[in-house]
Amino acid sequence: MNDIPLTADERQELVTLLCSLIQYPSENPPGNENRVALYIADLLRREGIETEMQEVAPGRPNVIARLQGRQPGKRLILNGHTDVVPCGAGWSVEPFAATIDGDRIIGRGAADMKSGVAAMIYAALLIKRRQYAFNGEITLLFNVDEERVNLGMEHYVAQGVEADYAIIGEPTSLEVCVAHKGVSRTRLTTHGTAGHAAKTRHPDSAIDKMAQLLPELLQECRRVKQQHHPLLGNASMLVTTINGGSAPNVVPQSCTIEIDRRVLPGEERCDINDSLQTALAEAGLNAQQDYSLENYLFIPASSIDESHPLVEAACQSVEAMTGAARKTIFDATCEAPFFSVRCNIPTIIMGPGDLAQAHVKDEFVRIEELHHAAQIYASLALTLLK
Repeated sequence: MNDIPLTADERQELVTLLCSLIQYPSENPPGNENRVALYIADLLRREGIETEMQEVAPGRPNVIARLQGRQPGKRLILNGHTDVVPCGAGWSVEPFAATIDGDRIIGRGAADMKSGVAAMIYAALLIKRRQYAFNGEITLLFNVDEERVNLGMEHYVAQGVEADYAIIGEPTSLEVCVAHKGVSRTRLTTHGTAGHAAKTRHPDSAIDKMAQLLPELLQECRRVKQQHHPLLGNASMLVTTINGGSAPNVVPQSCTIEIDRRVLPGEERCDINDSLQTALAEAGLNAQQDYSLENYLFIPASSIDESHPLVEAACQSVEAMTGAARKTIFDATCEAPFFSVRCNIPTIIMGPGDLAQAHVKDEFVRIEELHHAAQIYASLALTLLK
């Protein structure tokens, strides 16, 4: 393993970098990643690193930077997202002030996942400034819209991507995550006919139709839960939102629920949709007239063999830095499948911060973990591309 020590000035510079990233609000929705993306691109260009902005939607650019080795060789992608979830209420500090409290940095995105982005940027800066020798290419990809529907990653992979390794810097407490469940989200809408509640003799109520469908849907939820994966445990399906009707004296014309389905490796979008349609057909309603299904998001599960050289090298880098390394699973869904499934690139998830801090008030990351992450990314890149 390569030893990548940090000086006191470098440690402070990395802390300042993360604080600066937090101080550019990039909440999604609405999706205002432009300012933080410009900051990242300007920083990398000043360091002499080839950088481009890839416009995904108006004011929403991916940042792509490339660090070239001395000779042709393998390619490593370091990836993080620049958007954060909305702050919400109840913070004890200003969410975008990047407050330093003892050994922690507090702010929206501190864990999920601007600390990972900062550590990846700084790993590239260390390699560039110190002129560490490597072959091949290190690509930094900082994409938009991870917290919603993955516009940034969809746009990036549509251009065609080839690489030998990818690392997603989501918060894992620097544990090496080798698998995670995917997610499928479906909107089920029942259709009725609006009318005066007092005058309609035979109301065509969308809510009544949803009540007919729900028992079949809940039965399907129980069936899905029986599916099991040795690493990831059970699949799951849950009704997470419901909304219907327009006024207390109007026959409901529409009722909508959303269904969150957690996906195991090998499950396909078409199979999940077919199974859901088969279950709902048991209610006896007309699938064209009485209700409609819209599967608006599907991210497959991701996994990598625990003995893969990328996994082994990552564990060695973590152990050399922290004294211990652990292979585990990632409890949330992230963008690893865009690389691992869509592009057949071996991919792990590993970054600073605790996933339990994601999406909560007073979100924080420990400063020592931030420092360790930058050193681990740099060391791992040099090991993989030696």
